[in-house]
Amino acid sequence: MKYYEYRKLFTVPPSLNVEIIILNFLNKFLHMRKSILLSFFLYSFNFLSAQSPDTITYSIVTAGKIKGFDKLLRNNDGSYSEWYQYNDRGRGDSIYTEFREDGQGFPTYIKASGKDYMKNNVSEEFSLINGIAKWKNNAEDEQKTVTDKTFYSGLKSSGGHLIKALKANGNKINMLPFGEVKLTVLEKHLLNDGKTIWLVKTEGFGLTPSYSWIDEADIDFAFVNEWQSSIRKGYEKNIDELLTIQKKYESAFYNNLAETIPQKMEEPLFIRDVSVFDAGNATMLFHKDLLVDNGIIKSIASSNTIKTKGRIVDGKGKTLLPGLWDMHVHFSDNVDGILHMAAGVTHVRDMGNSELLLERIKQINAGKIIGPRVEIMSGFIDGAGPFAAPTGALINNVEEGKKAIKEYAAKGYQQIKLYSSIKPEWVKPLIDEAKHYNLRVCGHIPAFMTATQAINAGYDEVTHMNMLALNFFGDTVDTRSPLRFSLPAQKAAYLNLNGAAMKEFIQLLKKKNITVDPTLGVFEGLFMARDKIIPTKFINNINNFPLQWQRSIRAGGGGIPVPEGMDATYLQSFDVFLKITKMLYDNGIRIVPGTDGLAGFDLHRELELYVKAGIPANKVLQLATYGTAQYTNRKSYGSIEEGKNADIILVEGNPVENISNIRKTVLVITQGKVYDPIKLYNSISIKHSN
Repeated sequence: MKYYEYRKLFTVPPSLNVEIIILNFLNKFLHMRKSILLSFFLYSFNFLSAQSPDTITYSIVTAGKIKGFDKLLRNNDGSYSEWYQYNDRGRGDSIYTEFREDGQGFPTYIKASGKDYMKNNVSEEFSLINGIAKWKNNAEDEQKTVTDKTFYSGLKSSGGHLIKALKANGNKINMLPFGEVKLTVLEKHLLNDGKTIWLVKTEGFGLTPSYSWIDEADIDFAFVNEWQSSIRKGYEKNIDELLTIQKKYESAFYNNLAETIPQKMEEPLFIRDVSVFDAGNATMLFHKDLLVDNGIIKSIASSNTIKTKGRIVDGKGKTLLPGLWDMHVHFSDNVDGILHMAAGVTHVRDMGNSELLLERIKQINAGKIIGPRVEIMSGFIDGAGPFAAPTGALINNVEEGKKAIKEYAAKGYQQIKLYSSIKPEWVKPLIDEAKHYNLRVCGHIPAFMTATQAINAGYDEVTHMNMLALNFFGDTVDTRSPLRFSLPAQKAAYLNLNGAAMKEFIQLLKKKNITVDPTLGVFEGLFMARDKIIPTKFINNINNFPLQWQRSIRAGGGGIPVPEGMDATYLQSFDVFLKITKMLYDNGIRIVPGTDGLAGFDLHRELELYVKAGIPANKVLQLATYGTAQYTNRKSYGSIEEGKNADIILVEGNPVENISNIRKTVLVITQGKVYDPIKLYNSISIKHSN
């Protein structure tokens, strides 16, 4: 199992639009010594030209296109050299590794260097000598006495052959620094060229079982999924074939959870002596009884005034809220659905996806998988080219864009999202076409265009706070590139928030009735993440995650490289983002809470950041419930009222007094079913305690 697979298992897979790209890579690159550059390029040339029959090459494939490679070379002395490189619109790992292993595939030495997905430096080394294991990387410098067979799991690198080691030791082995992994061989498959491969399942790394394919020598053959795959070079066309087989097992896992976890409301549910958040008025109602029957809120009354038979829930010390909304997701994994529901997120807006989203919605509606209601689907459109998004309609001219809009409308999409490679002169005709089909238009501000220009062309909504900040840096910025991040990070700190330009811009937003989707949590991570520092959003729940996730979280990092001398500036720039958010709120500009990140957990953090920005907690809760329901015209949701659908969550404490209490979900009621968050989290290896 290569580092690519490890990264998928241990970390949050990058969503389509998560803004985790290096800000100042080009500047740092230019400052490298020429000798280092020359050595690197000479090495790259020699590595590629010296391949032997012992070299195995894997293709990294995204949305049907090869985006990188993983080359594994067995050296004459029995050691291995590996070069993994992947390009995702300027992001992507480039890691060179040397490692040695014993006869069973357990690594005894690893040395890795290069760049991680966000172009931060990677340096990692491991050795196992005379029973002493030592490892050092960007966040760890540790050692441990080892008496049994143990497989080292690199933080940002890999070495050895995990499946081979598992099969040599009864399909179960201990891991370093901790943990245990189990292997199950599921199915043999014959490829059309006569090659035999096997589908295997590993458990113990991530939230759910992981599936991969091996060959007759127990060496990795492929790691496939809907979003991105790694497969032996020459077999790229077999990805769909392997995924179809693999999906049978994955679907069985999620179908079983959907059958066993939700409880149908076969009798009335009575919540006694509970506080109720009146989302329409943004106020708290205390000591209330609430009765739900057949999925409808039948009665809300003062405590001890409703008498009924059925299931009784003690609401003392707890608060009922309408189901939460996340207005910026890329719903591309069934785990997301479980995470959303466990966190009380019962409604989402998808901001760009493949057409597999349509099938996922059908499965949710049919009760085959667990997930929130997808209220809005965004038809994603970008300009074709080297910086194009990896999904959606990639167009070469306006006519292709109009055709895509017509097709999205026919399939039931409710809005169009424009992306960074759209040419400025295309924007207005595309918006006019979208309005012809009554589709709203939102998105990034295209390259060489300002937010003011996009709004005047007809945008209804601007996505991401950095797109607002870029408005003040002119229309010469290539926002397809890392500059859309480096510029706000380095200059937002110095924006004059009380100046004429800012006031004029705020008035434009107000006059044009523009909505803003800030995704503040994204930029907290980008601007403020540092090695060895636990992100704020995980401080109080890190121990609830599987051990491998805990390790990755404790390692910190994950942000964008900070140029020397600019650490304080990056922190100040994020503070300015908070201040701009408060300015939007104070001026009556609609804010829709969205995350573009880890399902469930990141919405909680997004709402905490709004409170940190100075927006009262009761108004923040209103934004994430009643406000979003009104904005999307889903008025049967968003508030707790008699006669409405019972779409409610129960949390410990009072989130108006402490917004972080929204993390303490006790019960989720929606679509005529009741969900226990503890069972939901436990089903994907996460602990949950109120």
